[in-house]
Amino acid sequence: MIKILSRIDVQPLLDEYSRLEKNIQWTEYGHKGRQTGLQHRLDEDPWSSAVGKNKGNELDHVNLNPFFTNTVFESLISQFKLIRTRLMWVGPYACYSMHRDTTPRIHIPLITNTECYFVFKHGLITHLSASNVYWIDTTRFHTFMNCSNQHRLHLIGVVEK
Repeated sequence: MIKILSRIDVQPLLDEYSRLEKNIQWTEYGHKGRQTGLQHRLDEDPWSSAVGKNKGNELDHVNLNPFFTNTVFESLISQFKLIRTRLMWVGPYACYSMHRDTTPRIHIPLITNTECYFVFKHGLITHLSASNVYWIDTTRFHTFMNCSNQHRLHLIGVVEK
């Protein structure tokens, strides 16, 4: 259900993020956090097309948000063949609803701590450290819980089965 695809040094991603942060446009989700799109559907807003609950075929989110051209984020999208990629901040003490996706996901935690958990309905609970790229079978019922008082940042993208 969870496979480590590779180790990763997140510092270059954090450095790039810090350089870009002030110009990123976010969709706010209250105490649960905020999201921004790195990819989008043709003729849709590049910042908001890929965020939130998916509407339509998520495999259509293949166009790079021009803001992320020539960045380490574009390289990651290419390297892992990601679709509908987005950056997600999860707020302190936030928990998503139990759900399942139509396709697996790649998760790359950038800022996290040991009180943040990926939870499968059948009982598997795990912390995803910031040193790995994870393939996760999110077609199974799951949720994410931030049980800490700190925000968590991760990059998430769809991968075809």
